[in-house]
Amino acid sequence: MANQRTAKLRKKSHSTTIHFFTRSLLANGLLLLIPLLLVSAYSIFRTARESTAEAREKAYASLQRAGSILDNYYTHVDNACLFLSSNPKVSRQLQQAFKEPSLSLESLRAIENISLSFQNQIYTNDSLNSIYIYYTNSYGRIFAPLTSKLLSFSEENEARILSLFERTGETDAWMEFSSKPFLSTEYHSENLLICRKLSKRATGIQNGVVIYSFRADRLKKELNELLSYKNQQLFLADPRSQTIWPSSKLFSEEELLTLISPPEDRPLAENALMAEGSDGIWHADCLHSPRSYGFSCLLMTPRTEIYSTTIHLTSMYVLITCLAMAVAGILAWFKTRHDYKYLNRIISVFTEPESAVRQAPVPRSFQSGPFEFILMNVINLFIEQNYLRIQDSEKEARLQLWKIQALQHQINPHFLHNTLNIIYWESIRLTGGENLCSQMISNLSSMMRYSLSDAQEDVLVEDEISYLEKYVSIMKLRYPGLFETIFFISPECADASVKKMLLQPLVENSIYHGFREKAGCGRIQITVHTKRDRMYFNIYDTGKGMSKKQLSLLKERLKEQENKISQHIGLANTNARLILSYGPASRLQISSKEGRFTAIWFSIPLPRERTDSF
Repeated sequence: MANQRTAKLRKKSHSTTIHFFTRSLLANGLLLLIPLLLVSAYSIFRTARESTAEAREKAYASLQRAGSILDNYYTHVDNACLFLSSNPKVSRQLQQAFKEPSLSLESLRAIENISLSFQNQIYTNDSLNSIYIYYTNSYGRIFAPLTSKLLSFSEENEARILSLFERTGETDAWMEFSSKPFLSTEYHSENLLICRKLSKRATGIQNGVVIYSFRADRLKKELNELLSYKNQQLFLADPRSQTIWPSSKLFSEEELLTLISPPEDRPLAENALMAEGSDGIWHADCLHSPRSYGFSCLLMTPRTEIYSTTIHLTSMYVLITCLAMAVAGILAWFKTRHDYKYLNRIISVFTEPESAVRQAPVPRSFQSGPFEFILMNVINLFIEQNYLRIQDSEKEARLQLWKIQALQHQINPHFLHNTLNIIYWESIRLTGGENLCSQMISNLSSMMRYSLSDAQEDVLVEDEISYLEKYVSIMKLRYPGLFETIFFISPECADASVKKMLLQPLVENSIYHGFREKAGCGRIQITVHTKRDRMYFNIYDTGKGMSKKQLSLLKERLKEQENKISQHIGLANTNARLILSYGPASRLQISSKEGRFTAIWFSIPLPRERTDSF
């Protein structure tokens, strides 16, 4: 039997240990994690939002700058066309030179003069590689201002230029990237070719083209300087959105062209798309040139680079959270280990009290730890003085009953009832029948019979009101013309239960303190009604009232005497009875205004069955 009890105790001890550890872990963990999680969530959200806004602003700035660079390139070509169109004599001389089988001296001079204008652009612009002007001719000639000559070039290159007219249709200007030179004497290098068609001034028929050859490496360097993030890439597309430069290993040309496809009238903020590359997700921002024959810029930014700060911050918070959980676990383990040895002793005390008391060492001083000292003394007090606590509980219950009985004895002296009966019959004998005096004595005798029963007895509200009416009739005979009474009793309250003799002291208080020193006839209104789960009793009089100071003193006095038995019948005893019977929520409430009114009310809880019926 002892072994079974020990095994059961150990099992209970192990279960309680786990329970204590879990609660301690949750308590310590929540204290550490809740602030940490709130701060981390807000920080991550705020950082991600700011990173997105910053990336969008940087992308917009980079694309605008890239567009300005390419617009500048196009401007050179536009200036060349403007130069030729605004100098018709120069344009005619150049076209005439293309048609001559053998160049005349006048044509050679014209070519040299034209070359000087274009050479100045080539020598002052590091990005400009060469300039070519071509008019349709039968001799396979092309004008290269850098050489100040009309040079012959291959049929293949001439066919290449002529095919551009067919491909571009009505487009006046275009660009393309090519590594094939127009002249055999030039090096093979990647160039950006920006072309613009030339037209006859009189007829407007397109019969030539100006070609500017820019160094692609210089352009790439300028564009790369605009990039704000690591591994960010910037691509250009020709006006027809058919060619992408430079080529990429991460994205195919078809994928990039698809990203450029959104309409030009969409705002940049709505033009940001998501693209999935071979090494993750990218943000794609596109800018279309405002030129009618404009190009497009596509900026590809790795998502990991945009949110690098957010990712690092998240990793840091995850690490801190794991460390916090580890620390919480360690603290919970030590706290459980420290506290549970005392809990184990308590379990032993409840299981085998006598043996535990004999074996439990009482600390000699607080040096053993205040918790241990207090715990062991509590155990000893619990065992050795348990019967005293039981006696105290019984004594408290009897004291409450005595308080109520004492109140009732103050209010209901038994001997008065017998005396009143003698006076009643003597009054009838002397007058030979009923008279005003006998009526008063009869009402008073009925009141005494009503009050002599058990003070804790519950009576019906209608009986309590009937008793109050007898009291009021006596007081009206005693003080004729001093006051009148009005009763408003809700029908559902008539058969409700209430402690007896709660209203009479309140009405008596209104008569003695409200009307005796005030001229004229006053009014006392008694109202009983229900609201939600409580029944409310209100006594309102139009007496002399109280000042704010008097009202404050009265409330303080009632509060001081809530748990005391007074020697006088009145508000204090009634207030004490209400609190003892129904609880603090039923204490008297008083409102008054000097010279106008006094209102006293209280409420008691309704039985559950009556609240359900309402």
